[in-house]
Amino acid sequence: LAAHYGLTAHGPFMDPSLVDWAIAHTRRSDCIGTRPIKLTLGGPSVEHTAGKLCLRQAFETVASWRRKDPIEVGSGITVIGHDAFWADRVTDEAFAAERAALLVRGFAIKDKEQLVNFRCFVEAFGEDGAGLPAKRRLGMGQGCVGCCFEIGDALFCAVCGAYPAQRETV
Repeated sequence: LAAHYGLTAHGPFMDPSLVDWAIAHTRRSDCIGTRPIKLTLGGPSVEHTAGKLCLRQAFETVASWRRKDPIEVGSGITVIGHDAFWADRVTDEAFAAERAALLVRGFAIKDKEQLVNFRCFVEAFGEDGAGLPAKRRLGMGQGCVGCCFEIGDALFCAVCGAYPAQRETV
């Protein structure tokens, strides 16, 4: 994404020299341990197993010693990720019919949420994603297991979100 906009993304914690240093100079107990953590905003601190201890100590802020929830919790996706949320947006009959028709075309749709997202994808990039910049859809049985777009050696498909996205080789 960054390259698409002429930017360069850096992952400082994946820098080989930092990774080598961390492996050579830290132990598990330096990274994971029991510390007083606030499980709720403004709540009391309780002894809790926490990770990222080095980072919490190095960049200590008011948020450093709180429970770290997965992004889907803070974003609210755990609420809308349930089928009940999508029930009035996609009927069971429509889901079954569209899912079967898309599978014949090489698109593996897991749930109603993904179907709604796929509809948006089609609206933005065309029926088979022909308008998707820098990605090419391959033939049936090639590329990503979920959408047949090229993924090279990647395990994750940035188009449909499939993981693992590689096909089994015989």
